[in-house]
Amino acid sequence: MMETALKEKAMDYFALLDNEQARMVISYMEAIELPTEKKQRSLADLKGKIQFADGYDYKAMRSSQ
Repeated sequence: MMETALKEKAMDYFALLDNEQARMVISYMEAIELPTEKKQRSLADLKGKIQFADGYDYKAMRSSQ
């Protein structure tokens, strides 16, 4: 039922667009790359992306010391 409602909303949206606007939306949609598989992630993926606040002692938070 939700899929049908979504299709109806999309059709209504496209009915309001002129040809150039519709082409732009379609080209944008085609450019979106959907992942074919769910990538297994690890903490190593975060290396270099985490910044701690000045004065934060992240080593004190380790439980295995």
